[in-house]
Amino acid sequence: MAYPPGDPRASLGLLVKVYPKLSETFILEEILGLERMGVDLRLYSLAPSRDSFTHAAVARVRAPHRRVPAVQAGWLMSFCRRHLGLLTRSPRRYLKSLVAALASGNGLAFMQAGWLAVQLLDDGVTHLHAHFISETADVAELVAAMTGLPFSISAHAKDIYLSDAGDLRRKLRAATFTVTCTEFNRRTLAELAPETTVHRMYHGIDQAVFTPSRRARSEGPPIILSVGRLREKKGLDTLIAACAWLRDMERPFRCEIVGYGDQAERLEAQIDRLGLTSDVRLLGKLSREQVIDCYARASVYVQPSRIAADGDRDGIPNVLLEAMAMSLPVVASSVSGIPELVEHQVNGLLVPPDDPEALALAIQDVLNDPARCSAMGVRARETVARDFDNDLNLQLLCRLLQESGGGCTSPARPAPMLGSMGLFVPGDER
Repeated sequence: MAYPPGDPRASLGLLVKVYPKLSETFILEEILGLERMGVDLRLYSLAPSRDSFTHAAVARVRAPHRRVPAVQAGWLMSFCRRHLGLLTRSPRRYLKSLVAALASGNGLAFMQAGWLAVQLLDDGVTHLHAHFISETADVAELVAAMTGLPFSISAHAKDIYLSDAGDLRRKLRAATFTVTCTEFNRRTLAELAPETTVHRMYHGIDQAVFTPSRRARSEGPPIILSVGRLREKKGLDTLIAACAWLRDMERPFRCEIVGYGDQAERLEAQIDRLGLTSDVRLLGKLSREQVIDCYARASVYVQPSRIAADGDRDGIPNVLLEAMAMSLPVVASSVSGIPELVEHQVNGLLVPPDDPEALALAIQDVLNDPARCSAMGVRARETVARDFDNDLNLQLLCRLLQESGGGCTSPARPAPMLGSMGLFVPGDER
């Protein structure tokens, strides 16, 4: 059964596409933060993880996790039983949601939503919060249509800028509330549906984990570091081209790029073509602890983001927050929400996207002036501490969830992490 708002047994359901996912540390940080605040949390995902390992912090998550099974032969009877139960429970709601799903071409989401809806009701979930305003929000919207369960959305980057405006508008109107991680995103969504309220909620990080005390002096030339998926929007080809400029300026350096993605071969070829194989290394997938070790050894962090040809772009990359929290000086491109974090000449340097020469000169400026470099790093840490603390920013989400019966305790006083009230079901956990 679903418990009424305010009932101490009320639970928040958090829906993601994949859990756990190596590149989505912002979701992991949110889960851990909500648990510290005393939220009885239950996790649901739509697809299996493809990562060969996970961050060690995943083991600290206490919430039970269920994956919606694939719509395939072995699970068809389970899907049929659950959908039949929903049809019997409320024929009008069920048929109305079916018509809406068919009209929007969301047949798969409809099947997943029916299975998930029954699970949420059985688990006592009183509010469903979906990360990303794309596939997961499609499912959450249909769950709400079938059951009357309220849902909300966290919108991020690609899910906003690669989605149809009409679909975004429909989901914004259906959700109880929407939060997004930059003011740039908030304005974009607010223009699509001015009658809805979209809240800006910056991602936060755990400052006890990303701390300057972990910094260590590295032997040899200074290390230029960048971390992110190897995708067009990350602009890593611009960083590699900037490294060629630095070499030609006879500036000693090593460049390390952490991440994985579909541009790996292309970037390797660029490194080889520019004769940078001894200067630039692609490190591939690393755990969070290994990434922290990279921050600790680095002299400057570079975020060369751009707007991709298809419109995809970053919001405020969590890795940029992490680097700044460790007092690393940063050089970043002035794209999307990044200028909301990096103030030029104060806590970092901003350069235009897709400009290797400007990027190289900015990196050189940082490396050539250690005192200035150190001062910018200190101010970078101060910025993160003031505006991007995980628990502080989650108070907004907790308040919004309280208002909609999402099972959140007092947002002003984070509670100790609570044990989960649920159990894993054999065969469903990952």
